[in-house]
Formats: sequence, C-alpha cells, structure tokens
Amino acid sequence: MRRGLLLFMAAALSWACKVDPYCLDCRETPTKPPDAGTEADARPKPDVRTIDAQVFLDGCTSSGPETCDGIDNDCNGKIDDGQLPSVGESCGTDEGECARGTWECVDGKLACGGTAVLAKPEQCNNKDDDCDGVVDNGDPGGGVSCGTTDVGECKRGRTRCVEGKVECEGAIEPADEACDGKDNDCDNKFDEEDPLLNTACGVTAGLCSPGKWQCKGGKLQCTGATGPSFEVCDGLDNNCDGTPDEIYNFTTDVNRCGNCETQCKVRDGIPKCEDSKCKIAACNPGFHDKNKIYDDGCEYECNFQGSEICNGTDDDCDGDIDEDVVPPSICSTFGECAGTVAKCLGTGGWTCPYKDTVSKDTSGAIIPETTCDGKDNDCNDVVDDPFPTVGNPCSQGVGACTTKGKLICNAAKNGVVCNAATPPSGTAEICNGIDDDCNGTPDDKASDNWVPFTIKIGSSTVTRWIYAYEASRPDATDSSQGTMSHRACASKGKLPWTNVTYGEAAAACTAAGGSLCTEAEWERACTTSANPACTWSYASSCTTYSPNTCNGNDYDYDPATASVNEDGLLPTGTLASCYAKWSSTAKVFDMSGNVKEFTVARSQGINPLRGGSYDSPAGGMSCTLDFVVADGTFVFPSVGFRCCRDTAP
Repeated sequence: MRRGLLLFMAAALSWACKVDPYCLDCRETPTKPPDAGTEADARPKPDVRTIDAQVFLDGCTSSGPETCDGIDNDCNGKIDDGQLPSVGESCGTDEGECARGTWECVDGKLACGGTAVLAKPEQCNNKDDDCDGVVDNGDPGGGVSCGTTDVGECKRGRTRCVEGKVECEGAIEPADEACDGKDNDCDNKFDEEDPLLNTACGVTAGLCSPGKWQCKGGKLQCTGATGPSFEVCDGLDNNCDGTPDEIYNFTTDVNRCGNCETQCKVRDGIPKCEDSKCKIAACNPGFHDKNKIYDDGCEYECNFQGSEICNGTDDDCDGDIDEDVVPPSICSTFGECAGTVAKCLGTGGWTCPYKDTVSKDTSGAIIPETTCDGKDNDCNDVVDDPFPTVGNPCSQGVGACTTKGKLICNAAKNGVVCNAATPPSGTAEICNGIDDDCNGTPDDKASDNWVPFTIKIGSSTVTRWIYAYEASRPDATDSSQGTMSHRACASKGKLPWTNVTYGEAAAACTAAGGSLCTEAEWERACTTSANPACTWSYASSCTTYSPNTCNGNDYDYDPATASVNEDGLLPTGTLASCYAKWSSTAKVFDMSGNVKEFTVARSQGINPLRGGSYDSPAGGMSCTLDFVVADGTFVFPSVGFRCCRDTAP
C-alpha cells in the first residue's frame, strides 16, 4: 500500500516539474522563480510535500557538494556557489615566462587566474614563452624561404631561429663579379665586370714591359707583356728584379772582379779579388811582392831564409834588411837612457842610440854627468849627482818676511840657487812671538798695552805705566798658554802666563822694557784715584763686592754643568766690567781674580802675591790684601804677573 503511494507521489511531482519550468526548489515550500510575473507564474502550483529528503519538485536530485560545473549540485537553487573544490588553490607554473596564480570558477569551469601568466605559443626571442623549460624550441619563425634569388651563383635559404633572432641560413647573396666563369653578381651574365680587366699587368723593371689583364676561359691572363729572362753578365737587368747582374759575385770572383769584363792576373804569382779589386794572393816560390803594387805582380826575386836576423841580409824577402829583429837588452834604461832600444848596425853588431841629453864620449859610451839640469844624464838612477843639495828646502828673508822654496839648478846649469820668492816688506812689530818687522829679532820693538796711572811718592805725584792685561807668553792663544819665554806680552784674549817663578816673571818684564810692579804701584793701579778708593777692581760700584764681575771663587767658570760652581782660568779681559778705570780709555783688567800676580820682593825669598785668583773668595780678591807671599821657587797654575814701568812706552 505504501509502495504504491510513493510511486504516485513521484509521478505527481514529475508531472508537476514538467509543467513548471521555474521549479528550482521542489521541497515542502517551493521557491518563487526569480522572474515572477510571467505567464508561467500564474499557473497553479501543486502542493507537494517532501516524503523523502532526496525527492524535490521539478525532478532536482542532489548529487553531493557543489562543484564548478555550471550545475546546482546541492539543489539549493544556486549554481557554483559556496566553497568550491580547488577554487583558490595554486595553479599554473613558474617555468619560463609563466607565473603561478589561483584557480577561479568562471562560467562553470575552473580557470587559472589571479596573478597567473599562462603559456603562449613559442616565439623567436630567446625566451621560454610556452613554459616547457626550453627556450625557442620548435624553431619559431623558422622554415620560411629567404634570400634574394636563385639566379647564377645565388641561392635562397630558409629562416631559422638562432639565439633569439630569426636568421636566413643557406642563402647565397650576389657578390662582386670576378673572372672565374661564374655569374657572381647573379644578373644572368658572367665574367663581365672583373676589376682587373684592362688594367696594367706584368713587370716594369729592367728589360721587362707591361701588358693588360684579359679574362679568357674564366681566368685572368696578362696579354701583351714582355717577361723576365735568365740573367746574363751584361750590365742589364734581364730577370727584371731591379738589380742587373745580381747573380754574379763582383766582390771576390777573379774572373769578374768589379764588373763583367775584368779578369785578375798576377805575374809570377796567384791573383785574388777582394772588395771588387784585383790583388796578389801569393807569389810563386822565389818571387815576392816587394812594392805591394798589383800591376807589376811579384816583381822581387829573393831567396827566402825565414825570420829576419841582424846580418845585413833580407832574410824574409820583404824588401827590408834587418827589420823587426828582436834587440838584445844591452842598453841602460835609467834616467835619460829610458826607452833606448838596441839598434842593428847591419853588419851583425848592435849599438845603443842614446839621445843627446845623455852624457857620452865621442864613441857613444856613457860618462859621468857634469851639468845641473834636473835630469839623470849619466843614467845611473841618480839625478844631478854632482849637486846633491838640489831639492833641499831653502828660504829668503827673516821673521814674518821669510819665503820658502827649494834649491834648484841655476841658469848656467853649473850650480844651485834657491827658488824662494823675494821677501816682502816687514810690518810694525807686535808682541806675538813673530818677527813682524823682519829685523831678525821677534817682538823687539813691540808696543804693549800700557795704561798710565798716577801715584804719590813723597810729596810728589808721578805717572807710572802698568800692563792693561795680565802678562802672557808671546805665542799664547785663547786656549793655549804657549811656550815662548823671551819676554812678556800684554794682549787681550790670551791665557795668562802661569806656573812661573818670581825670577822668570821679573826677567820677562825686563825683556819687555819694564819690571815687576811694586806693591804700592800695583795697589794704586787697582784702587784707582776714585774717592773713596776702590776695594775691588770693578768698572763701577767698586767698593761693594759683586760675585760675578770678576773671575773668583763665586764665578761659575762652566755654567753648562748644572748644580756645580766650577773654577777655571779665563783668557785676559774676558769679563767686560772687571777693570780698574783710570779714564774712558785707560783700563786695567783682571786685577781682582783670574790669577794672583807677583810684585817686587820685600826681601830675598819674600815675594808678595796680589789680587787673588779664580779660586779666591771675596776678601782674597781685594785690592789691599797683602799677606800672601811666595818663595823664589814657588810655581802654581793660578799664579802669574803683570809688568810696570817708570817711563812712557
């Protein structure tokens, strides 16, 4: 009963859907067609209810989830709606020129869209357009006929894709026409325009003459030309290479020496050609070329004996007698004989041809020399034997005027003379250990630096003179005290004369025209005429001690040595303000310090020392200190002296 009811309902539904084409949803509540208002919409709808979830109006049967196929698979009245299989998933490829995209449902079909770049037909562009992993595969653009023509030597080819470009392969294009029996320019004519046609050809040098190029039988041929021939010795260029007779050796060929006609011949000898000239190569036995002339051949007949010897005979047949013989070592080689070589006399004897400066007798034998000429005339290795002083030093003049030279031979060559220059004129004498005025006595008229001062003797005031500087030796310098002792000098910038005894000091002053100063003279010169009198020998402020005005113990002799106050002897007049001032020009230096100075003895062996030295304290350098004395043998590095005199210098 139930089976029959179901069949009935199915038949009813099937009928109902056939009569209602807009029945899209045949469930219990039919869905209204989207375009209501039509005639079909006015028809009555059967009231059909779902008996089974799989049976709907208009025969729509669900086939499962919706897919992209243009069908309402899930019978919800919508086609290809919802989440469809594959849609949105990746599709395509990144191979070649392609790019991947995503699947889309378009008109009931899956389509690869989004950013996808799809394959295209392959083109000749060096790219993989069809995205199969191969560039320009299938020869795109190839296989097409190309080229100009198939006439003559020309031929059409076929296109081919080569490295991204369509090229024509196998085609032969027109070329310049040439004489080769071919239609090179593909104009249905051949050999008509070769560039060499009717141009000059052949050789133009020597005896050759040119012709013209003609095309015959597909080959260029030179017609009308005169070609080269075999070279013969005639002065002409037969083979047309630019050089006539070049195959012949005119340099050394005795048959063609220098040219084609000259043949070398030598009388009584053998010829040769050398540098294109005929010469004598050798002479026949017994004949010789004495004059070295080719034209008369071997003109000298001579019996050859071998090497030349001193015998008056032409042993080697060269036309010379006794030449180039080795001389014996029989000649002297000293002095003026040097270089003399024994000479053959031509009779088997030898002689020594000494030059004229050699002292010889009439037979040519060497004899002792008698002249003075600076030469070893008798060849005994001694120059000017009779005059042994030649070359010795000599001089003319005396003192500073002395000129020096050496003894030489005189003009007459019979004695010697000094070649020193004529002595110059002398100069004014100064105290320096030199004979400046050239009178034979050094320093005899030297004017020392004497300073006048006044002293009261009894009731009278008299003038005396004193050395401006401490006494120094004549040859003293600023770094050496010297060694001369013939007199004392008063010179600025010299080291004072120390290590001297009282007697030596007195004698030195006497030789200088003065004497040692008395204590009264010395003290007066030191204290000057100032009022009050000076206590120390200072240019100013001389009553107050100044540690650095004069060279005493307080003065630092070597300030470069840090933290040490050193004492030492200074050259005279070094300290500019250490002087007793009598006037602007009368100044007596270093009376305080530098060296202690001897004065006239108080009695035998009691010799006063005044003024102090470089190692004395302030009191020891005062002008009035007078208790230091020395005996007659006392010497010391800090003790010196100065001189005084009663009369004007």
